[in-house]
Amino acid sequence: MTRSAVADAPSLDIDLYAPEILPDPWPVLARIRDAGPIVWNEQGYWMTAHDRVCRQIMNQPDAIGQEGLIASLFGEEAFISIDERAMHNALRNVWVSAFGKDGVEALVPFVRNVVGAMMDAVEEELRDTGQVDLVPALSRPLPAHVIAHMMGVSEAMTPTVIAWADRMADATAGGLPIDYDNCPYWLASEQAKQDLAAFLIEQIRYRRGNPGDDLVSRMVHSPVGSRISEQAMMVNLRQLLFAGNETTSNWLGHIVVALADHPRERRALRGDRSLLPAALEEVLRWQGVTQVLPRGVKQQGVAVAGQDLPVGAEVVLLLGAAGRDPERYERPDAFDIRREPKPHLAFGFGLHSCLGAALARMEALEVASAILDRLPEYRVARPLAFGNFSLRGPTSVWIERIEG
Repeated sequence: MTRSAVADAPSLDIDLYAPEILPDPWPVLARIRDAGPIVWNEQGYWMTAHDRVCRQIMNQPDAIGQEGLIASLFGEEAFISIDERAMHNALRNVWVSAFGKDGVEALVPFVRNVVGAMMDAVEEELRDTGQVDLVPALSRPLPAHVIAHMMGVSEAMTPTVIAWADRMADATAGGLPIDYDNCPYWLASEQAKQDLAAFLIEQIRYRRGNPGDDLVSRMVHSPVGSRISEQAMMVNLRQLLFAGNETTSNWLGHIVVALADHPRERRALRGDRSLLPAALEEVLRWQGVTQVLPRGVKQQGVAVAGQDLPVGAEVVLLLGAAGRDPERYERPDAFDIRREPKPHLAFGFGLHSCLGAALARMEALEVASAILDRLPEYRVARPLAFGNFSLRGPTSVWIERIEG
């Protein structure tokens, strides 16, 4: 984009993917927000850290939509990439009942059993060694086991599916804008997508003659499934599998850390479980999971916060930063489990709001409840490590009990 196109806009040169930003990105994000409602990043894209502006953009998918990175990552035929409402909703509606209230409630016994078994192993490891990393022991595998169960994937294949999803999640780890031809993270993500695609094509073909109540069968035997290609079914299932575990696992990791770092709040939650749902939403607002949500300008004459944006421009919505926007939240940098509830953007907004929000909330509630019951006093035992900025979450959380 030419310098004249951004001459009147605030401009910063910030590499959001610099390793030193990951442990504590909030000062940098506040700097972006303070610069203005829409800011040109000299790295090559527009960005906003304002809740109001993020909502404005997300509410006009016909003008600023999923073209660009989202479509490249998930495939143009995946419903997350489709801004045309009728087709988006027809694909999404295949699974609405599975992810709705009744469908999620039916999964509670399965999730509770899995969490219980994982916590048994956690407590055994604590007895044997004194410390355990709750990311590989609990927060990372649980959502993958749940979505794999819903899709009819065997337990034996679940670790492989997790590995594929992790490589897909690292697609942006090399930073924005992406060099699609040379970035090693993007190329590894593309290989993982191909591997997952081959697996899902096999599942689709098997379910044609062997239908069940799983998510693959629902797509294959749905009215919309009869009208779309095998490739289109695959990209929608791949998106569902990816989205169904990556973001939730990061949220669970943040919950573990927040409960460890705030013992007073943890004890309040142990004494009054009615506070727990709001506390979990506060973790999501306070730490975020999806930090970066890219959008592409599709129509001439689009203006955002008074700034004209040309067709093809990329706009990065900094959703984690929006969760700490002082125009929306008082004392936004504080973790407050009794905060006045206001909807955040962690599950999206408008057409592309998260299909699996109710499922993620149920999993978070089950995990947090189990931790409060079985690890009443614990602390983080080693320095935290974090994954890439786009889907920021702890990659390891070593904990130990507090005795006495």
